[in-house]
Amino acid sequence: MFRIGEFSIIAQVSGRLLRYYDEIGLLSPDHTDPQTGYRFYSAGQLPRLNRILVLKELGLSLDQIARLLDYDTSVEELRGMLALRKAQIAQSMQEDLTRLQMVEARLDQIATHGQMQEPDVILKAITAQRYLALREVLPDIDAVRRLVSRVASVLPTMVSAGSLGQLAIVIHSPMFDPEAFDLEVGYLLTGKAPATVRLSEERVLTQQALPAVATMATVVHAGRVNDTHQSYSLLGIWAEQHQWQIGGAGRQMLMQLPQPGQDDAVIEVQLPVHRADENGGS
Repeated sequence: MFRIGEFSIIAQVSGRLLRYYDEIGLLSPDHTDPQTGYRFYSAGQLPRLNRILVLKELGLSLDQIARLLDYDTSVEELRGMLALRKAQIAQSMQEDLTRLQMVEARLDQIATHGQMQEPDVILKAITAQRYLALREVLPDIDAVRRLVSRVASVLPTMVSAGSLGQLAIVIHSPMFDPEAFDLEVGYLLTGKAPATVRLSEERVLTQQALPAVATMATVVHAGRVNDTHQSYSLLGIWAEQHQWQIGGAGRQMLMQLPQPGQDDAVIEVQLPVHRADENGGS
């Protein structure tokens, strides 16, 4: 048996924490001397204490920990909870890194504004095209990435390679909303293809006509997907300087997708434009 100070040393937790766990009933001493009030712990209580500490570090509340202790959670279940927590932390770290990269890119834009060379913007007349795609409103950029990756991996296995053109995204959102991306994702068609292709039980791609655009301002973005805002800014600055008005659904032609674990891609960003004095002087 160990007095509380001795037990705190072998368990490597503070005596204050042991007293608190005793007060709330999570870990009571194995024996309390009725005359002196001294608390005594046994080495056999270490597994329960370690379970408490593990569950605490996994982010559970003390009430949740108490219930799980009564359930006598197994080591295998704890390892499963640990794996889930590790995945959550990794996801959080990736999101933080993405935000920091975005801040860095925005700072670069501030620093270089007015110093950039004329962007290599090309004006194109886009003819009507056949398009095998599905339209969804997606809650975040990760959902967009997952859908694009799914379409890119599944469709070429179900449609002849000679019938598929570029992987294309049509952006229907009237304004940028990072919590509601209204997009169509699919392939332009260059040959015969089925009228519909089932991507999953809920998702079905349908063949349709992608309308012609008289004048499309385009620029090629080569770099991180998270930095495409830079290319959009370049197009906006160029359009204003050359007296073009932006209007209509923009598109992205995915010329080269990111490799697994990477964020670099080659994307042709397309925005429909018209002269500012057209369409009623808008």
